Amino acid sequence: MKTDTVKKWTLQFPISLALEGEDCFKHMADMGIQRSLFCNGIYSPYRLVLPRHPQKAIYSLEEGRYYHKPIPAKYSGLPLSPTPSQDFDGRDLLAESVAGAKKAGISPGIWLTLFANGSIAKQHPEWAVMNLYDSRDRLFLCFNNPEVREYSIRLGEEVVGNYDVDEVMLDKIPQTCLELNAFAGRIDPVMRTLGSFCFCPHCVAAAKKEGIDLLALKAQALKLSNAALKIPPYVTMSQAAELTGDAEIPLLLLDNPWILQVLKFRIDSIRSFLGQLKARLPRKEVPITLCFVPIAKIGHDSSSPRAWLAAQSYECYRDSAAEMIHSVVHWDADSVEYNTMRAMNAVEGSSLKVVTHVKAYGTTRPADIAGLSAAVKRAGADGIAYFCYDLMTNEIMDAIAKAGR
Repeated sequence: MKTDTVKKWTLQFPISLALEGEDCFKHMADMGIQRSLFCNGIYSPYRLVLPRHPQKAIYSLEEGRYYHKPIPAKYSGLPLSPTPSQDFDGRDLLAESVAGAKKAGISPGIWLTLFANGSIAKQHPEWAVMNLYDSRDRLFLCFNNPEVREYSIRLGEEVVGNYDVDEVMLDKIPQTCLELNAFAGRIDPVMRTLGSFCFCPHCVAAAKKEGIDLLALKAQALKLSNAALKIPPYVTMSQAAELTGDAEIPLLLLDNPWILQVLKFRIDSIRSFLGQLKARLPRKEVPITLCFVPIAKIGHDSSSPRAWLAAQSYECYRDSAAEMIHSVVHWDADSVEYNTMRAMNAVEGSSLKVVTHVKAYGTTRPADIAGLSAAVKRAGADGIAYFCYDLMTNEIMDAIAKAGR
C-alpha cells in the first residue's frame, strides 16, 4: 500500500443524475468519492429499484442507447451510429456528469461498454458473435469484426474528444457469451465453454494470421459439444450444484489443449484492439481501464462468468495499453480480500493498477461497508469503488462516508 488512504470511486447510471442533477455530486463529495464513472450506455435493459427515489422507484435502463449527443457524421461509412436516449428529453447527460463532477471537486470518468449491446446485436446480427452451431448471439458483438472495432474506436474518439473525462473504463472486453443456465436449466460446462467462442468469418481470418486454423478447431468443438448434448437434461440438472465449470474444465483443457489456444487468441485479440483504441484517442493522457470479473470468484451478473471463461487474465494485460483493472468482487469481505490480493499479485512489478469494486446495494448492510473497505485496504489495492450510487440507501451512503476516515 502506497499511502494510508485508498482512493474512492463510485459508478452511476443516468437515472440518478437525471432525477437529482448536480445534487448527486454533492452527495458523492460528502461520501469522500474522488472519481465518478458515468455509465454512458448499458448493454441490457436491467431493471433498477431506486430506494432513494420513490417518484421513479422502478426503472428499466434503455438497452443499447447512449447518454451523450452522438454526431452521426462521425460514423460515416458504417451501417449505424450510436442511438441516443429517448428518456431524458434530449439532455446530454454525459456533459452534465462531467460538469457536475468537476464543480463538486470529483474527477469525472466514463463507463463504456463496447462488445456487448443487445440492441445492436438484434438489429445487426452480422455484428454479433456466431457460435459453433452458426447461431448469432443476441447480446455480444464480435471483437474481431472490423466494423465493430471501427465503431467502438470512433465511439471512444468521440467521447474523449468532446468530453473532458479523466478515465475510460471499458466493460465486457471480452466476456462470456453463454449464461450458466439456459431456459430449461443448467448448461453442461463443456457446451458452455465451447459455445462461448466466436467462429464467425472475421474470427477465422484473424486466427489464421496467428497461425490458428479456427475452422478445424470448430469441428473438434462440435464433436465435444454434441457428445455433451447426448447427456439427458434431467441427469445434468440433477447435478446442477456441482456442474459449474470448476471441476470439469481443467480436465477438458488438459485433454484438449487447443481450447487454451482459443482462449489465448481471444486475449490477444483484445490486446490488439486496446492498442488501436489508444493510438486513436485524441487525448493520449486519458487512461484506458478495464472492468474484469474476480480472479477466483464468479462474476455477479446473469452470465456468472469465471475469469478463464471470459478470457480475462490479469497477468496478460500487464504490458497492454490498459493502465488499470477494475476487479468487480461483489461478495463478502473475505472474498474481497482474497481476490484483491490475487489481483495485486498478478500485476506485481508492472505499472498496472487495481481498483476493487464492492457491492453497496442489495444484501449489503450498512454495517458491512466498513469491513468491505478494510478488506480492500488490507489487500493493497490502489482504490475501492462502491457500486453503485443509484442503488444506495441513505444509510449505505453514510457508511461509505465514514469508511476510510
